[in-house]
Parts: sequence; structure tokens; C-alpha cells
Amino acid sequence: MVDLRCPCPNGPIAGRLSRRAALRAAGLAAASLAAGGARIPTAAQDATPAGTPPDSVLPDLTGVAPLPLIDERRAQFEAYVADALLRFGVPGASIAVVQNGDVVYLNGFGVRAAGSTQAVDPDTMLMIGSVTKSMTTMLAATLVDDGRLTWETRLIDLLPAFAVGDPVLTESLSVRDAFCNCIGIPGRDIELFFEGDIFTPEGVVTALADVVPTAARGERFQYNNLLIGAGGYAVGVAAEGSSDSVLRAYDIALRERVLGPIGMTRSTFWVEEVLAGGNYALPHSTDLTGQLQAIPVAAERSVLPAAPAGALWSNAREMARYVQTELARGVAPNGTRVVSAEHLAETWAPGVALPSAPGPRSALTTATTGYGLGWGSGDYLGQRLISHSGGTFGFASEVAFLPEANLGLVVLSNARTLGSVFPYAVQFRLLELLFDQEAASDAELSALVEMTRAASGVGLGAVDPAAVTPYLGRYGNPKLGGVTLSMRGDRLVLDVGEQSSELRPEADTTGEAARYLMVDPPLSLLSEGGVAAVSFAGAADGRPRLRLAVAAGHTGPEQEFVFAPVDATEAASG
Repeated sequence: MVDLRCPCPNGPIAGRLSRRAALRAAGLAAASLAAGGARIPTAAQDATPAGTPPDSVLPDLTGVAPLPLIDERRAQFEAYVADALLRFGVPGASIAVVQNGDVVYLNGFGVRAAGSTQAVDPDTMLMIGSVTKSMTTMLAATLVDDGRLTWETRLIDLLPAFAVGDPVLTESLSVRDAFCNCIGIPGRDIELFFEGDIFTPEGVVTALADVVPTAARGERFQYNNLLIGAGGYAVGVAAEGSSDSVLRAYDIALRERVLGPIGMTRSTFWVEEVLAGGNYALPHSTDLTGQLQAIPVAAERSVLPAAPAGALWSNAREMARYVQTELARGVAPNGTRVVSAEHLAETWAPGVALPSAPGPRSALTTATTGYGLGWGSGDYLGQRLISHSGGTFGFASEVAFLPEANLGLVVLSNARTLGSVFPYAVQFRLLELLFDQEAASDAELSALVEMTRAASGVGLGAVDPAAVTPYLGRYGNPKLGGVTLSMRGDRLVLDVGEQSSELRPEADTTGEAARYLMVDPPLSLLSEGGVAAVSFAGAADGRPRLRLAVAAGHTGPEQEFVFAPVDATEAASG
């Protein structure tokens, strides 16, 4: 989540597209990690390596036991990870592999910060992004076990202030509905990049009150971090019996019922605890030209209001214990039963179908075909695969496991690069090695990176100061808050509060039709592939307007936010 991305599910993009549409599709696939998506970002079927026939038959590994990660396979895996770090531009990562109940691999690669000599190790703290969602649903399952709630308990019975933009739907929404991404309420994740009125946990609970459904219940997958955040707070209130501070209630409940029993004693939502521990990685992200930039750790605090959807810090050692618990059907490594197998299995169920597309099938395109309760579900060549990615402003992660093969993987990394494919690349190379398959996934993922790079960094024009000068100043939007547009030397800069970015026009747009992309991270995550763009226009009253348009994607239909000028008096008072 950003991611929350994090973006956030990244599925195959349909059909044969025009070049511009295909590039936008690649950008949408990459940007979805900003919302912490769960799907593999195998954008366009056009990116499938040549030579793969559309009707190719994939191997069937149903019932096949994976090979052990030892000797030459281990050496090949480590060599691949080290090479992938360089090729995909990631400073550092930590990785854990679980087989047959044991942690058989635990290692760090690279450095905690670009240009640093401090190595990442298994205890280095990084953000796990939307993988947090599965911990929230495990927490909910423990309360179902104890009779404190059911999956059908209404959200308004726990959070009376909760609402969506349909009163009838508000009355019926349940705990299960909060986590399924299937109720027809589109996400509004872009608001998490700005300083609007949802930037408190209590604000997250009420943030969807004016958002009307755009699909029938169960009809369509629509990723919604704010709804999952509200659901997590409802679960916390059910556990603690108090709604005085929904974040405090949720934090205490998760520590007491999930993190503590599993043995994840260092995992935390609080960056102050991370910094005090000393062993942590810095976040990084690429700008629209592909250049890696460090992001201040303080910027990651922006995801805290939606903590249940993606704000946890952890490390590979503790996340390995989490995967062990999932594979043991709810029993922690020390033998403590954390959650019943029955209600844990509810979170793995396939749930709503994710978008698919015609074209060649591959191990990547079948990996996540449904979304349950905090987990994506699919298969790896016939083996059931449960997984979720995570993305914040500057971290990317992946947790995946094959229940019947008793195999699991954790990948934590300290960079959101174009396409954010590094965690997936590691996951699928491991599966190829342990199931003795040809190396194929790297080529598909590398093709996505190239498409995203082409969509994001090629064709940026130069700013014409005379054209933008009439629009300089401060603007406001009821949902996203205040922004300032200014020239800093020859750079046009959009300042949204905690974050700012240079704006550059797309080279093929001019005049009032010009679309300006956000170049610098983390705001550049919104504009990858031209997904989100700023434009300017006059108005009948003579006052300029600033518009932020966001293309349709996995969170819902196209959105547009209009910013009106704020004069000096209004700015001083608000």
C-alpha cells in the first residue's frame, strides 16, 4: 500500500493496444503496487517473450514436492538475487525461505541505503506494506475463534461513524466485506499522498462516506486501502472494547493476538521504535527518468493513518516466523496455536476474481487470479499459491507460500523501482529452481520494466514559463487539501505539503491540453506510465483551475480532482 502501494494487484493487461494505451497500461500495472497490490505486474501480454505460443500448455506440478534449497540450487539462487539487485536497481533486500516447517534460508543482500557500506541482514527493519493486510485478517480470525465477532458482524456495530456513499450498503457491510475488495466501492488511495482531511485514523473510518458504488457487490475487484483500514480498526475495537483511539486499539490487539504469540517482538508500526533499534533500511524510489532517489524515512509516516492496510515494519527473520505460522495452519513455531485452521482458511479462499486477459498463459499470469481476505490466490503450475505484495513510498515486498508443498518465501526490499518487479523476480526464480523448471519469468518481468520505463521517462517536454505563470499560486481541494504551484529556477514544482515534485509536460501535449507529470518520488509513483497527470485551465469567473486526473485502474473508474485558487486571506486562515 502506499501502498499504500502500494499499489497496492498488477494483472495482465488485455489485448493488443495502441502504443500509447499499451504504455499507459504498463504504467497502471506498475502504479498499482503503490496501492500495495497483490498481483504479478506482468503488464501487457505484448510483453510475453517471443516464441511462447498462445495455446502453450504449461507443466502440471500438482502433487510434486519441491527440491531442497541446497548446494548448486542455493548457489544459483544467491547469484540470481545478487544480479537482480543490480539489474533492477535495488540497493538492498532480505530474504527468507521456509520448507517443511523449517527456515532453510535467511540472508541479507546489498546495503541499507544507496551509497552506504552498511549491509542488509536478516534483522534489518523494512516496511512490509500491504502484506500487513493478511495480518489484520489473521487478527480478525482470532476474534472469530473467540466469539468476539463473526465474519458477518456489521461494521457500523463496531464503528458507528463508518459509512459509504450508499446508506443501504452502509447498513449491511460486514467485517468480511471490509477485506474482500469486492463490494463495489472504489478506492481513493491517491488521497494518501496528499494532506487532506483523512490523515488521521478516525478520518480513515469516515473517508468513504461520499463514495458511491461503481459496481454491484461481488461483481468486480476494486482495491480499497481505506476500507481495509476501517475494517482493521473495527476489529481492533472488537478486541479492545474501546473506540477512543482506533489506532491504539488495533495496535494493541495485533501485538497481543498475532505478533506476540508468533514471536514477532520487533515488528512495529512506530518509526521511532525502528530508528531507536539502529538496524533499519532507508526507503528509495525511482523518478520518472529511472534515477534512484532516497526518500526520507519521515515520509513513510503518511501511511500510518491506514495502518491495518499497510504500515507495519518488520524483518526477514520475524516474517519467516509468520510464514511458518501460515503454513502450519495457525500454529506458531513455538507450538502456540494463534488461530484456528478453519478460520485462517477463510482468509485464503479465492474470493472475487481478478481481471484477466486473452493471450499466452505463463506461470506469472496464473499466480494470482482471485482475492480473498488479505491474500491473493492462484497457482504455480498447478500448485496452489497464496501471496500478497506490499509497496510503500520506498519499500517493496512479497510474501508467498504453497500450502500443499509446505514452501514459503519472504522478500523485503528497500526500493520502489519502475515496475517494482524485484520481489516477484526473486519469488519466481526460487520456484523455478525448486521445481526444476526453465528460467522464464525474468524475461517477462524485464519486459515490463522496459515498457514502464518507456511510458514514464520518454517524451517529457520542457516547461514554458510564460505558459504556466498565470497558474502559479496556492490551490485547494475539499478532499486533497492545499497545494502550491511555483517556479523554482526553471523548474515547475507542485508542493502538496509533506511531498513535492517537479512537473514536466508530456512532449505530445501542448497549450491547455498539456498534461504535466509528477517527476520526483514519491509523487512520481502516481504518474508512472502517465496514469496521473496535472493540467491547467481558466474558468468562466476568470480564476484559473488546477486539475489532477487519474486513469481508471484496479481501484476503480477514472477520477478527477479540481483545485480552486486560494487567496492570501484564505491561506492564512486555513
